[in-house]
Amino acid sequence: DHPSATQLMLAIGNRFRTKSFQEEATKQAEALADRKGWTLSELADRTIPSAGFDETGALELSYGLRQFTARLLPDFKIELYNPDGKKITSLPEPRQDDDAELAKDAKKAFSAAKKDLKNIVDLQTDRLYEALCTERDWSFEDWQLYLNQHPVVRHLLQRLIWTQVDDGKVVATFRPLDDGTLTDYEDNEVLLPADARVRIAHDSVLAEEQIAVWQQHLVDYEIAPLFQQMGKGIYSLPQEKASADNIKDFEGYMLEAFALRGRALKLGYTRGATEDGGWFHVYEKRFPTLGLQAVIEFTGNPLPEENRTVALLNLSFSSTGNTTSWQRTSLPLSKVQKVLLSECYNDLRLIASEGTG
Repeated sequence: DHPSATQLMLAIGNRFRTKSFQEEATKQAEALADRKGWTLSELADRTIPSAGFDETGALELSYGLRQFTARLLPDFKIELYNPDGKKITSLPEPRQDDDAELAKDAKKAFSAAKKDLKNIVDLQTDRLYEALCTERDWSFEDWQLYLNQHPVVRHLLQRLIWTQVDDGKVVATFRPLDDGTLTDYEDNEVLLPADARVRIAHDSVLAEEQIAVWQQHLVDYEIAPLFQQMGKGIYSLPQEKASADNIKDFEGYMLEAFALRGRALKLGYTRGATEDGGWFHVYEKRFPTLGLQAVIEFTGNPLPEENRTVALLNLSFSSTGNTTSWQRTSLPLSKVQKVLLSECYNDLRLIASEGTG
């Protein structure tokens, strides 16, 4: 039940090369969620560690009579202050009148906070991107309590544009600020009722003018987007491909195997299972809350990997329970969420751009 243990289990279920480990971790996380009466997504939200920081972003470090303070900044750097409130570069060695054991514990706590902070930021960034792809929404009450008031995650939220949705339609757009309030792109405060549904904004639900003004807002306030949320363009499934189960728009595009690997890993894909002859032919990206994975197929590479010229074949989607190509049953593209389909299509387009066409 320790939050760090729960988050580790979720991380292994989300991004781990060995399939059996992924599946077992997800199974255990689902069992814990079920015991608590939560969904897997709710479990992930409600067990995010804080790396020791309180709701104000402060971590108190006691030397006994002296108290030092670590403060978390919006860019996830940490500033240290001595008992007089002056900034210092590192925790000092204990003095004679300090408690040596408490000072030792304080140094350990500070070191652990820095390590935990990086893990929290990486995992929650992945989770927020998955929430974008899967069109997840939250009640504003839960979003405010578990995310916008969280000492670490709130800084991630501030680098994204959000929408209030009603029956799938956008009612309002906003960005959270460091003081916990919400703003629109004209700097007006946005107030939402507790039962409002909120979702990460995407090109597919915003007008071109809205996309442009929000992009300008981020530039004006020097906000580095958490990931490319807007401006990629939208892929809409053509009517004639409604019954198709894969996309072959980039079939035959040539690139080096290491360029494919580098771009795929950066986009959150992992290498697929090794099959006959020690070759693998796919890169996969899992979306555990949907029980789905996106699968990019190419002409293959042996293990150990060689930087040979390979060709892309297709993009498809299947259940995360299907582990090998002969077991895999691809979903009809019309059954895949529109944002997820658009984002993964753009992944494939970016990978194709690494090669010669």
